[in-house]
Amino acid sequence: MKELLYFSFSDLLVRVEYSKEANSLKYAAHRDISFGERVVVEQYLLSNIALKTEYYNRYPALFIYLGKDSKLLRDLNLFHLKNTIKYLAGRDKEVKKQVEGLIAKSMSNYYFEQIGDEILTLRKKVKKNLDEVNCVESKAKMDELIKAYNIYSEKKITINDVIPVDLKEYFQLETY
Repeated sequence: MKELLYFSFSDLLVRVEYSKEANSLKYAAHRDISFGERVVVEQYLLSNIALKTEYYNRYPALFIYLGKDSKLLRDLNLFHLKNTIKYLAGRDKEVKKQVEGLIAKSMSNYYFEQIGDEILTLRKKVKKNLDEVNCVESKAKMDELIKAYNIYSEKKITINDVIPVDLKEYFQLETY
């Protein structure tokens, strides 16, 4: 059994090997490790990795620190590169999601304002005796604005929701 373990507390990569024939657990690090780091690493190896093997079930058992293995430095750099790529990919998705959210909010605000402007225009036309042709055109325009608003907004609306009570009769909408 061979495993690579990364200890983030000290940016340390360790390769641990268990040999069943010799009942030995050997480990090496990508760099020289301090006494404190060694205590933590060995405690972890003996309490987690050794339990997965027959290390405690057979006698004699050997636990060996092999020292520095410079080949592990390449593996550590590859590990950091993969993590950086994953982080950046996740960050790109998050940024894209936030940008899409801002665009949707901006567009829904824009169409909401356009709906409000159309209502104000309708009020002016009503004061000047709106005829049925203009009413049909206004209703068609309002329907298009509402469809556009609903594309970008989480809360969906209908024409009945936005037309004020005093204007509903011109669109043959129910007043309630």
